[in-house]
Amino acid sequence: MKKEIKKEGYRLLHPKLTFLLTSVDKKGKANVMSLAWATPLSMEPFLVGIAVGKESQTAKNINETKEFVLNVPDVKLLHPIWTCGRKSGRAIDKFKTAKLTKEKARFVKPPVIKECIGHIECRVKEKIDAAECFLFIGEVIHCTADTYLYRRYWQEKARVVLHLGGKNFATTKKIRDD
Repeated sequence: MKKEIKKEGYRLLHPKLTFLLTSVDKKGKANVMSLAWATPLSMEPFLVGIAVGKESQTAKNINETKEFVLNVPDVKLLHPIWTCGRKSGRAIDKFKTAKLTKEKARFVKPPVIKECIGHIECRVKEKIDAAECFLFIGEVIHCTADTYLYRRYWQEKARVVLHLGGKNFATTKKIRDD
């Protein structure tokens, strides 16, 4: 038997890879937030979409600078993921609170996070009003990943973080090898 899902139907689209999204304001002050609402949109050109709450510091920063970085954490960063998803960057320095290290990105102003296992640097091509969120469509400018953990796809040993919804997270287990 199947039941209708009314209130949280969007969770049928989970699990989603969890990111630590970095941005900077026009003065160069960096912010980081947890984000699971990200998806590839196109391969040529390589485009990604991220949904960010309109009232967030991150949305303000991306609107100002038109750049962001999707940083890929592993399970060792679950506490910083939780911290960066529950606190506002207007009130605190989330990098300091979450004990994350900023490093210069190769092509964009927002920093990459040293402790993360992968980084996707993006420039905004388009912004779409999507109810309580902005959908930022970013063109991927540069990608890096830990070569021990990534070979054509994330290896099981990478232990990337998947958001199931609410306070629930999981990681991957490979069920087929091709």
